[in-house]
Amino acid sequence: MEARLWNDVFVAAQQYLGVPVGTIRATVLLETITAAFEMEEILYELRQHSLGLNCGRWDYLFSYIKKFKLHYITPDRTFLTMTTPLMDAYVKRLIYICHKRGTFAMGGMSAAIPVKNDPAKNGAAMKNVEKDKIREVAAGHDGTWVAHPALVKVARDVFDKYMTTPNQIDSAKGLVGASVTQGDLLQLPTNIPANKAVTSQGLQKGVAIVLAYTEAWLRGVGCIPLNNAMEDAATAEISRAQIWQWRVNGVSTQDDGQLITAERISDIVDHEVNRQSQGGKGRWLLAGRLVDQMLNGEKLDDFLTSVCYPFIETPFVSDASKL
Repeated sequence: MEARLWNDVFVAAQQYLGVPVGTIRATVLLETITAAFEMEEILYELRQHSLGLNCGRWDYLFSYIKKFKLHYITPDRTFLTMTTPLMDAYVKRLIYICHKRGTFAMGGMSAAIPVKNDPAKNGAAMKNVEKDKIREVAAGHDGTWVAHPALVKVARDVFDKYMTTPNQIDSAKGLVGASVTQGDLLQLPTNIPANKAVTSQGLQKGVAIVLAYTEAWLRGVGCIPLNNAMEDAATAEISRAQIWQWRVNGVSTQDDGQLITAERISDIVDHEVNRQSQGGKGRWLLAGRLVDQMLNGEKLDDFLTSVCYPFIETPFVSDASKL
């Protein structure tokens, strides 16, 4: 129904401007797990205006965790890569459906970004992006997008080398997606090393990511470099939803057997706030309070940004006065 609504908007806009229907073209960012079951329906509703579908990988993972938060316990996000069964199935199905309907299948965004003042780490990051784009073009994608302008050349060089035609709509690469089942779209990894799926280190890192992003967002910054990767709302949401899911479902960290409780999460948040707020700059105290509420709430908040909006839309008040 959302695709139909957008189609109506496009038609109305074109009629108002007096241009032919079909002048507006749009690529749909497919970033929810439920949309993966309606790819053909989406393309049909937008058939006069569609330029294809785009893999919105990070929002898609967040959507998966959010939708099945009480059913499928996800491992640490480091194990939720594009080769994870559910993500591999998502890519194959999207390419198959798009090419079947004669339109483009766009790849997604690697979170790796350039690393300043460290040639070795920067070289490794560029290699990771290159590897990601080679996987995409080999799967049958017709194009891609990146997290940083400096990565455009890396991505373009890969597609220019491995895609010698304007697109891959007529290639046979996407045909493997015809066999993807609904169950495949939900399949979590099963080959994780023992005692590695949920760890104390992963928990601490996840809390730190949610806190750092929330603090930046409260200052009006929408994405931040962290651990040599680009963290935006979608990637931070993965960590937020995972930690909430682990706590609610009574998961323990496997390296030490300790239960993930509200008290444990609060202790980690407090420690990280104290560490980051030295010097009095930033909005760490407020971010800590909001993150603690989100991670330990009875219900999983729909979006991190919705919780933060009231504090960014009002005149700035010092953190101390809000506590």
